[in-house]
Amino acid sequence: MREFPYIKIDAPTPYERGVQYGKQAKIQILKAREHYKSYFGGRGDEWDSVCRFALRYSEMLEEAFPDLLEEARGIAKGAEVEFADIMVINCRYEMSKFPKVPECTTGAALAGSTEEKCTYSFKNWDFSKGVLDHVVILHIITEDGTRIMGLTEAGQMIRDGFNNYGLSIGTNNLQSVHDHSGFGIPVTFLRRKILMCRNFADAEKLIKEAVRTVSNNILLTDAKGGQAKDFEWHPLGVNELEPQDDILTHANHFVETPELDALAGRPKNRDTRLRSLLMKRYGHITPEYIMECMKDHEYYPLSICGHPTSDDNEYTKDRMTVSSMIVDFDHSCAYICAGPPCEGEYKKYNL
Repeated sequence: MREFPYIKIDAPTPYERGVQYGKQAKIQILKAREHYKSYFGGRGDEWDSVCRFALRYSEMLEEAFPDLLEEARGIAKGAEVEFADIMVINCRYEMSKFPKVPECTTGAALAGSTEEKCTYSFKNWDFSKGVLDHVVILHIITEDGTRIMGLTEAGQMIRDGFNNYGLSIGTNNLQSVHDHSGFGIPVTFLRRKILMCRNFADAEKLIKEAVRTVSNNILLTDAKGGQAKDFEWHPLGVNELEPQDDILTHANHFVETPELDALAGRPKNRDTRLRSLLMKRYGHITPEYIMECMKDHEYYPLSICGHPTSDDNEYTKDRMTVSSMIVDFDHSCAYICAGPPCEGEYKKYNL
């Protein structure tokens, strides 16, 4: 069975953490760079121009998150690539948006809905099958005792994960009618900063105050506080969604303000399907049952568990579930499956 490379980082400074990361993930970072060279080249963009554009995001990051920018420089050093390459990999969401590939189904189940009165967060990451060979698991230990574990494309700060303070994030692509070109905080840097927070209030503040030019969805779970909230994040504001009966799910469309959805014609059923599956075992939800839910193929090919199709449908020919992750806060671990969960196995990783 496929397993993602496990990258453990433990150093006293951001730059040294980056160097450790870059050295361990060098092979995957080179694959990521080639993947995006091919992608942007297919759009007719020269790599040098793409790199120059990506470097402009560092101007805002220098002021907002200088520690993470220093870590990015360390990643480039460790992987023996240009700093601009690492910035492209981290800013690919903002620079491309990949609007034709629906991404991700996320959820949280709070104590009232679960068998052992635990809190779980979970996500299927749906994306281009071309990224599967450069996904890594990050396990980060910082000088102040913060521990973070999550999944990401090699070279990125992080994509989704959890920390030792009981916080987790699961994210979804969103595209609103207000999205526009420009420079905001790249979501990979924001997500990592959220996972460095020690409490829900600080994380929520970061989400609400971050400057943005494109939309994104962040489901924030706080196991210690027994709460979860979903933030539909767009250039003009943030919608907030609360759990119903201790369950919260989301996919790739605006729920609170559907009129903002720039791709309004897409099916909108993965979030409601996941919720209906979870409600069938309400009060008795376990990690094992969540695993079964994440294998669901209802509404295939745009199902919770996704697979590429053999036809030329622009939404589905390249879409697949790249990974599935379930966070079990009470046991400080994550269950991670590489590739579609119906075809693989979940492996346990301790924080």
